[in-house]
This record gives sequence, C-alpha cells and structure tokens, in this order.
Amino acid sequence: MPLEYYPPVTNMLDILANEKSLDIRVWSSKNIKGRSPYENAGINRIKRTPFPRSNDHRLLRLLKYLYHNLVVFLGLILFDPKIIFYYETYSVGPVYWYLKLFGGKKRLFIHYHEYFDQAWYDQGMALVKQYYKFEKSYLWQKAEWISHTNQFRIDLMLKAHPNLNEASLYVLPNYPPKSWTANNQSRRKQTNGEMLKFVYVGSLSVERTFLKEFCDWVIGLNGEVQFDIYAYNTTPKTILYLNNLNSELVNFYPDGVAYQNMPSLLSEYDLGVIFYKADTPNAKYCASNKLFEYLVCGLEVWVSRQQIGTKPFEELNAYPRVRLLDFEQLEPTLVSEYRSAIKALPSRTADYNFSRAVSKFLKRLTQSNYNDQTE
Repeated sequence: MPLEYYPPVTNMLDILANEKSLDIRVWSSKNIKGRSPYENAGINRIKRTPFPRSNDHRLLRLLKYLYHNLVVFLGLILFDPKIIFYYETYSVGPVYWYLKLFGGKKRLFIHYHEYFDQAWYDQGMALVKQYYKFEKSYLWQKAEWISHTNQFRIDLMLKAHPNLNEASLYVLPNYPPKSWTANNQSRRKQTNGEMLKFVYVGSLSVERTFLKEFCDWVIGLNGEVQFDIYAYNTTPKTILYLNNLNSELVNFYPDGVAYQNMPSLLSEYDLGVIFYKADTPNAKYCASNKLFEYLVCGLEVWVSRQQIGTKPFEELNAYPRVRLLDFEQLEPTLVSEYRSAIKALPSRTADYNFSRAVSKFLKRLTQSNYNDQTE
C-alpha cells in the first residue's frame, strides 16, 4: 500500500529517520490519488512499484503483485537487513521467503493498522489468504514484536490464536506527531449566534458510515451548524450522494487535505465527527486516528456509540470532550448543550503524541541482541 495513504506509517518513518544508528530502506508502491510523495533525507532509499488498480485487467493486477513481491525479495537479499519491520498481512510474501531462506538471526517486527478476523481472510484475496497462513505457521513465532493499535485488538488476536506468545504482543496507538500538541488548548473563538463548524477528515464511505443521517441532521438545523468533509479516498456512491446534496451547509472537498496542513485546518473548527457503523470487528473495536488528531487540535469529538474501541477515551467533564452518540437519533438540542458546556467546562490537555507512544518500540528496535536482555 502507498505510504501516503497511512500517515501513521510516515510518522513512524520520521521517528526512525532520526535514529543515526539505523540504515533504513523502504519498499512500498506508487500512490495513485495525487498525494505528494513522502520523502525523508534520513532514509537512504524508498523503492516504489506500480500500485494494482481496481480497474486493471486481472492479469495485469496479478503481474503487479508478483513484480512488487519480486522487487522486495531481491531488495532484501541485496540489502541483507538485520531487522525487518512490515505492516499488515499484504506485505508478507517476500518477507516470508526471505526469512525462510536467509532468516538466521534476523529480527522481525510486525504492526497492524486494522484487525481482520478469520471470516475476512476466508472471503478475501487468495494471495492474502495464503500470506495469513504464512504468518500463523511461521512469522508470528519468529517475531519479537507484534503490535495492534489498541488493547481490544490484541485481546481479539489472542482469543483467535491462543497459542501466540503473549509477551510478543504490544499496543502501538496511532497518535499524531508531537508538534501537533501545540494546538491542544485552542478553542475557536465564537460570537453569539455564530454557526458551529463540524469537520470530517479521512476515508469515507456512505455505505459504512452514518454520513446520510448526519447530513440530514445538519441540514435540518437550518443554518445553526456547518459540516465540511475533506476526503480524497471515497467510493463512487459517496461522491454521487455528496454531489447531489445541493446544500450550502455541507461542503465536500474531494482533494482532502495534506497531512502536514491538518493542524492549521482543524483549528478553524469546533467539533470533529467519526461516524462508522461498526459493522465489522475492525470498525467496532477501532479508536480512529481521527479521534486523536481532532483532540490535540482542540476539537470536541462526536463518535458513533457502536465504536466500542473509543469507549476508554470518552470524556464528558472536561474540554475537549469525547462523546459517544447515536447518529441515527441526534437531537437538535445538542447544539445549545454544546454551547453551554464549552463555556462551563474546565480545560484538559489532550496530550496524545506519537513520540511518547513509540518509545518502547524504539528502545526494543535499537537494542542489539535484544533477546539477551530483560525488559
């Protein structure tokens, strides 16, 4: 997958690039959605292969997959790394064969952005299904670090695979960079009667979110609130729906926003929304990147109550708040209630920064012969 689609990956690379003891090579694919290519002077090489498009002929898609696997496999042989760090099951192929043939004392780290259960793998691509077998039969046993974004997902993984070594499992949350926290005390100054400004940033699907329900609520308030959407990764049905809304109260920006520009953009809003229907275990047990991005920029966050993974971050007694709401039954009184709360509630520091979250991972990664040491 392209680096630019996953800011937590580029945040990690920014951290690793500052470690002078590391010689880093990266393999990924070319992004096809017009995002500025990620670059970092501290990384010696980023190799990209063509991304398999959904409208490619089946044979062409297969060739692109095979080409990527071959490029990475040969790259690993030539580079001969001491440490391999891969993201998601999609990346398994070349790693598996390299470690099988040249593994020796190579160290393996794995991280998952998402949680997929057995049913997802059973219904997915045959190639990824095979990679999942490689993980279960070999890679998980070899890895000294396997991380998910929260404890819910770790627990689900352990329940599905009780033979896993629990000591190798870690939580590595997707927090924004430390530099973002400079905005976390800001509250957008409003004048009496000024409309509230809601924002959504990120991938969007009308089929799997309460987008329609929320837009109906916004429009039904007749000018009390405004809703802006920044989403470059959407489905055709989503684009059709938004383009046909014909309301000045809902604004759709299909080019999205560059990640580095998000703090300045978000500071112009009052509330951020996250409204997944949570119809899969992945969405149900998700604490979205957006939750922490909104919070550190001083926004109150409204989250679908179906997203159980957000429950530990619920906060009602200090600002910025996190509220779990029923997006199918939003009341008009939520607006006046918000205006009262923002004036009355004490402030809190929403200090979710990636530099602190990654410290244990970084310590583990940079210690040589880690297996001979104690944590």
